[in-house]
Amino acid sequence: MLLTIDVGNTTTGIAVFHQNRLVFMNKLLTPDEVSRYYLKSLVKKKYRLEVTDIIVSSVVPFVDESLRLSIKEYFGKEAIFIDHTTADQVGLKLKIDIPEELGADRIADTIGALHFFAPPFIIIDSGTATTFDVVSKDLEYLGGCIFPGIELSINSLAQHTAKLGRVHFRVPESIMGTNTESHIVTGIYHCYVGGLSYMIEEYKKIIGNNAKVLATGGLVRFFESKIKGIDLFEPNLIYYGLKKIYDMIKGKR
Repeated sequence: MLLTIDVGNTTTGIAVFHQNRLVFMNKLLTPDEVSRYYLKSLVKKKYRLEVTDIIVSSVVPFVDESLRLSIKEYFGKEAIFIDHTTADQVGLKLKIDIPEELGADRIADTIGALHFFAPPFIIIDSGTATTFDVVSKDLEYLGGCIFPGIELSINSLAQHTAKLGRVHFRVPESIMGTNTESHIVTGIYHCYVGGLSYMIEEYKKIIGNNAKVLATGGLVRFFESKIKGIDLFEPNLIYYGLKKIYDMIKGKR
């Protein structure tokens, strides 16, 4: 069995694959330091001895060393940590200014898209930050954008304005807010819908109207069926990407 691990700024998730089938998933808050007890909580005991290989995407560098050591201690295995150099191994051409700045999660998402479509494609990942990744028909990573996620936007308003408190985000019933809370929810929601739609339209002008658009991340559920042009909502895209990267790397050994 293959264990795939996605270390994010807010949460760390795992998916276990048996051959090509996803058989188990779990998620916990990302700690400051990973211990074997954390891994024990994350991965069910029955899978520990069945895991044969482990591949990791991490965007939290200060966690990586403790994660690496804890994996070795708990599973008795060396994990594969992906980074910008992984792109060369899987045929992804990074046409950006500083390749080493590209997050492992964005590489995994990009390769995960190949599980569903041939390029060109556009990937939207909505989490702590919202990102766009733009990939040409020749599997060239051309770039994209990053902007604050929904929760960051809400927290920023609460922290930097005297009269706007923290609100619980939801899909608003109307575009017209009628109290402070609904003003915030309505403003953030519809700005995201409009902004995402606009970015899709503009990126398609660059790579072609035939480009497939995939949306992923824990917050995509708020926008499902609300944004024109999205071909697939797949919350587990990064895990399929890690699985495909592992298969491609293993095939070259």
